[in-house]
Amino acid sequence: MDEMNIRSSFLQEAIANMIEKLISQKAGFRPDIHFNDPIRVTYDGEKALAHVNLDLELKREDLEGLLQGLM
Repeated sequence: MDEMNIRSSFLQEAIANMIEKLISQKAGFRPDIHFNDPIRVTYDGEKALAHVNLDLELKREDLEGLLQGLM
């Protein structure tokens, strides 16, 4: 089993920016994402498992639109 820990704040910020951009393209709003701990990824040869602890900040109307889209 392989394991990777991403502790670099530079890489975490780059990953957060990519995720923010993807959400912006799909959902029409851009959240603010901050990782609290290192990103941990394990790979067993078939599946990858990512463990993240993050804060996601968005406006109230964006949250309401997101929740309505789920219902």
